[in-house]
Amino acid sequence: MVILEYKDEMHDLFWLGNKFRGGICMNCYKTIRERTAYVREHCLFSSDVSGFSAQWETEEEDTGEEFTFLKADRNSLKSDDFRILLCVYDHRGIEWSISPLGMRRMKRQLPRRGWFHRHEYVEILYVIEGSFDQFLLGERYHFPQGCFVITDQNCEHSDYIDAVDAAVLFLQIKADYLDELLRSYPETDELHRFLLYALCQQKREQSFLALTYAPMGETGTEREDLQVLQLLEQITQEDLGRLPGYEHVRLGLLIRLLRRLCTDYSSVRYSSSREGREQAFLYELERYIRLHDAEVSISELEHVFHYRRNYFNLILQKYRGQTFRKYIQTVRLDHAVQLLKETALPIKQIAIAVGYENTSHFYHLFEEKFGMPPKDMREKGNISIENRIGSGETGHSLPGKGGILCRR
Repeated sequence: MVILEYKDEMHDLFWLGNKFRGGICMNCYKTIRERTAYVREHCLFSSDVSGFSAQWETEEEDTGEEFTFLKADRNSLKSDDFRILLCVYDHRGIEWSISPLGMRRMKRQLPRRGWFHRHEYVEILYVIEGSFDQFLLGERYHFPQGCFVITDQNCEHSDYIDAVDAAVLFLQIKADYLDELLRSYPETDELHRFLLYALCQQKREQSFLALTYAPMGETGTEREDLQVLQLLEQITQEDLGRLPGYEHVRLGLLIRLLRRLCTDYSSVRYSSSREGREQAFLYELERYIRLHDAEVSISELEHVFHYRRNYFNLILQKYRGQTFRKYIQTVRLDHAVQLLKETALPIKQIAIAVGYENTSHFYHLFEEKFGMPPKDMREKGNISIENRIGSGETGHSLPGKGGILCRR
């Protein structure tokens, strides 16, 4: 991947906003939707974006898969307590984003799914236009325009970007800063309880909160929350501009936003025990490894399950007391025992069938684990080769791959 456009100097942002009245950094818009409309009209395809030439970051697309994978690219907050990230997506694969760190435009193959990841902060996302999908708690959720989603620090999730026009604003809030916000309104409402739980008590569970506009006394579902659209634009403007005193202004705007969510939005909380999710994932992981033990690799698991490779080691070490490499070895050797006892395959062919091209290495590992060579293990089997020949069950088909035994 070659990065061709990325402005990451704050003075560049100030320069761009002051020099170009029509730019997107320092200009004021009435609502966050007006800002995204400007981006869609002037920035997605223009050869000149707010004064600097528009170049591209393009993903290599040689996977042969149904969709491409994207590494989680939400910026770490580092020294900041709070940061916005505005992303505008085009159905042709163009993605434009801006944060206080700068602007970026890229083109990617669609649809695409990101890596599962978690943040060091609580994340609030708002779907400005279109829709946005995420995998949360093992399920795919579809969030329509006007929806807020709040995920805690512990909640693993993966973004799914489909071939639709959409825009999403991400608000990234560090724990200490969130605590300061929570002191400003009553402890009895659901949003306060959720955020406090996410901040202080979230140890074993993962959870997220979905909020939809439902003002008291109003009927119909077509109404939009103009006040929230204005608040989000003001927050974005303050965070991008960062003029003297912006921290205090931004804090006040965020307090207003959270209070608005408490009074005029209905919320649904989704949660899951982390251990329960890990056990469910472990079941799927072990099943996949057993069915593909001869050829499975850590890279293959990354593409199948969308986790980074160190996560597989962590899960297997936690629940099985083995690293990935050791666990694969155990599965392969146990499978070899099964083949020795239930088929008449030559030992060399069994070694290859369970993933060992080097027969000598297979013999060494087998004797190390079971204290006897494969031949002796076969002789100890309950099913004799002669009986299997007499019943017509020998052949050279592999169990679990169209042969006489289906491994589950």
